[in-house]
Order: sequence, then structure tokens, then C-alpha cells
Amino acid sequence: MSAARIVKEVKGYHAFIKFLIGIVMVGVIAGMVRFIFGLGVTTNLNDTYPWGLWISFDVVTAVPLAAGAFTLGAIVHVFHIKKLEPLVRPAIVTGFLGYSLVCVGLILDLGQPHKGWQVLRPDYWNLHSPMFEVSMCVMAYTTVLFLEFLPPVAEKFGWHVPLRVLRWLEMPLVIAAAAISTLHQSSLGTFFLIAVDKLHNLWYSPLLPLLFWMSAICTGMCIIIIEATASHKYMGQPNEGELLRTLAKILPWALGAYLAVRAYSLIFMGKGPYFDRPGLTFSFMLELGIGFILPFIMFMQKSVRENDRRRNIAALLVIGGLVLNRFNVSMFGMMNEAEVYFPSIIETLVTLGIIAAHILLFVLIAKYFPIFEHHPETVDYTIPDRLHRTGEHKEKKSYKEQPVSQES
Repeated sequence: MSAARIVKEVKGYHAFIKFLIGIVMVGVIAGMVRFIFGLGVTTNLNDTYPWGLWISFDVVTAVPLAAGAFTLGAIVHVFHIKKLEPLVRPAIVTGFLGYSLVCVGLILDLGQPHKGWQVLRPDYWNLHSPMFEVSMCVMAYTTVLFLEFLPPVAEKFGWHVPLRVLRWLEMPLVIAAAAISTLHQSSLGTFFLIAVDKLHNLWYSPLLPLLFWMSAICTGMCIIIIEATASHKYMGQPNEGELLRTLAKILPWALGAYLAVRAYSLIFMGKGPYFDRPGLTFSFMLELGIGFILPFIMFMQKSVRENDRRRNIAALLVIGGLVLNRFNVSMFGMMNEAEVYFPSIIETLVTLGIIAAHILLFVLIAKYFPIFEHHPETVDYTIPDRLHRTGEHKEKKSYKEQPVSQES
């Protein structure tokens, strides 16, 4: 690579970081305006639409977009597909950032955010409420993701004893993550079961909790594909093409199962009329046809799974289908034709700031912490990190035959 190209890429990287910081600052200012003047003045929320953009995207959509962590953790540790383990750490970082920013979105949407902590008080618990279950699970899962995120931090700073403890806790954390995620991913769909007469028949179904969980699994794998490919292309990280091809082989099965359940819910459990509103009909066709059926057909083809560009296009279609599905369920399918909700400029700026913050933090963490260097088949955690970084261990026949350095 020429020096001129290196300089150009470095300048482009710094310009991108500055651009993201600018959007985050605008979002922070918009958030401050919301807290100063209140929800009524700064948003277009009302008694008809108490849930708007912040819930539809920052929570109902952002939670499944961060599902790659529990999905990949289950694939690697439950189904023992160990060769996919190098993809786990980036997925965990994405999940941790996603859930942390979901918490930010929830605080912004609360009428009295200073009382949000009271959900932890047993005398405030409503054990029959899906909102209570989701709030507790989001807090618990964010904590689990934080603990799963700590190993690369410990490696970065040479904290060997905490690293061994965290590795010992790895399997319990994976089990906890899978259980907690299953609970709250499905409970997001439970929210809308009470909207029998409000949510349009194209999306209302008793199987909404199951459909929410299954679509989150599909999208979690697609987020990993996009994330790993972009990190290799724009950040110089390892090329995980072979691992992504393996992941792409799993996706047709996951998408096929989701489509089968979706068809069953419409044909045998739904109630008409279905196509009485052209706008919603078009949104439904776009979501199901372009967002799920088309990528299902694409991932069935070996030429798509093995081609980086085509694989990315198919993954992006699934992500777009998930986003549109969540908006259809939580916003579009609930709208009254006589009174349409549009998010205010403050709501929009806050959401853009949250998206930019997610990307910015991921880029910085990927740059300064070893989240792409975890290849368990080549790493021995009894060896000092200095040897792994310098490559000195490759000159030894067996690490475990060598005395452990005082650094550990």
C-alpha cells in the first residue's frame, strides 16, 4: 500500500470519527432540551400515541438488532460450533453497546426518569406485567454483557487473575444470556397482545412473542455478518469470510422456520380483513417479501453465501425487514388514519445521536481493545499477553512446557 493511500485512509478515518462525534453532541443537546422542557413540549407523543419513535426504534427495534451476542453464544457453546468463536467478542460488544443505549432511550422516554430506579423495589413489582419482566431482563442482560465484555479489557491491561476468573464464568454467563434474552425478546411481542382492536390484522397474532424471538435470532446473525465484513474492509481487522460463510449456511434454516411460523399465524390464527388499507398492505408486502422471503431464497444459494457482496446484501435485507416489521407492529399498524403520528425534530435528533454513539463506541473499542484477536485455538491464557502480541510464542514448541512469566 502506498504512503499516499495510507495518509488518505487515516484522514478519512479521523473525518468519520469527527462526523460521528458531531452527531452524538447534537443528540446530547436534544436530550438536554427534552429534560429541560419535558416530553409534552419536545415530542409529538400524546394520549393516542404514548409510544413513538423512541420506543419503536430505540427499544423495540434496537433490542433485536443487538441479539447477535446471545445468538452466537448459543451457537458456539450449546451447539459446539467452536470455529465461530472469533466472532463472539465483536457480537458481545455490539450487544453491550446496544443494550446500554436502549437503557438511555428508556430513560429519555420516561415521564419521571428520576424515579426509574424504583422498579427495583419489591413493593413496586407487578409480576404479571410484561413491562416489569422486560425492564428486569434488560438490566440483568446488560450486566451479563458487561461481564462478558470484560475479558478483552483484562487482556488489554494485563489483568491475568481477573481474566482467569472471567474465563471460568464464561459458560454460566452464556447460559444466563441465552435464558434472559429469550425471555425479553419474546416479551417485547407480548406488549402488543393487548392491542387486539388497535393493531392491524396483518400483524396481530397470538404468536407475536415467538415471532419476535425468532426474527431476533435471524437478525442477530445478519448483524454479525455486516459488522465483521465492515470491520475487515474499513478497519483492517482479520478477514472472517470463512466463518461468515458458515454462519450464512445456518440462516436459511432460521429464516425458513420464521417464515413457516409467520405463514401459520396468518392462515390459521389470524382474522380478516387483511388488505383493507393499501398503505399497510404495501408495507406488509415490502417487509415480508423483500425483508424475509427474498433473503431466504438468496441464502439458499451457495453463490450468495460465498460472495461477500451478495452475502452482505442478503443480510442487509433481513435487517431492513426486521426494522420495518418492528415499526409496522409498534407504530404503522397501530395508527389511526384520521390522526397520524410524526416524530418531532427532538425525537429524531436523539435517535440519530444514539445510532451514532453506537457506531462511534464500537469503532473506538475495536481500535483500542483486542476484540478481534480472540482465536481460542491459538491462544493460551496462561501465557503473558506480551508474548501473544509480539509473536514470541510461535517460536516455542509448547507453551505449557515453558515456565510462566512473573507477569502472570
